[in-house]
Amino acid sequence: MNDNFTRLYYALMKFEDTSVDYFSDGDVGQRTLTHPNAGEMKTKVVDTINQWKNPFAALYIWLKGEVLDIKGMMDAMTGRETVMKHSIACDKKKRENTAELEKLQLGKTTMKSFFKSKSSVEKNMLNLQADIESATNDLEDYRKLINFITLWHGTVAIDNFKRNKIEQYEKMLNSVAMRSI
Repeated sequence: MNDNFTRLYYALMKFEDTSVDYFSDGDVGQRTLTHPNAGEMKTKVVDTINQWKNPFAALYIWLKGEVLDIKGMMDAMTGRETVMKHSIACDKKKRENTAELEKLQLGKTTMKSFFKSKSSVEKNMLNLQADIESATNDLEDYRKLINFITLWHGTVAIDNFKRNKIEQYEKMLNSVAMRSI
């Protein structure tokens, strides 16, 4: 974009040279951009053009950052839901194992124990008891983790996110207002 402005400036200088020569009978004093006393005008214009910044590029970078921030917050919320799904799956497995263990303790034959010997059924009962205890511990850990995540999101993360977004919007609006002045 800056190159286009530079080419435009050079085209205006060339036009001025041609038109002023034609309409003023070669009087160099009538020129503005290429006047002999203008001296550094050409370098000043080129330097000024090179200092221009594309406001759309800054806006694009800012908006992309905003989208990534929002995506990060959504991922954090999705992470909580994922932990809850794991907790529900663990609870379901615990209930299934508990039901299977109760049937085995009552001496009922199940599809899982139909072709097993008495010693393998007892071994299976011990394994189910260990799985149930492990699932109980895991469920307690999941509950603690879910409570922590919920409190952290509700008291820290969301408030900080809102506060940071408000500050960023104020800075961006101030920057836009200052540039337009």
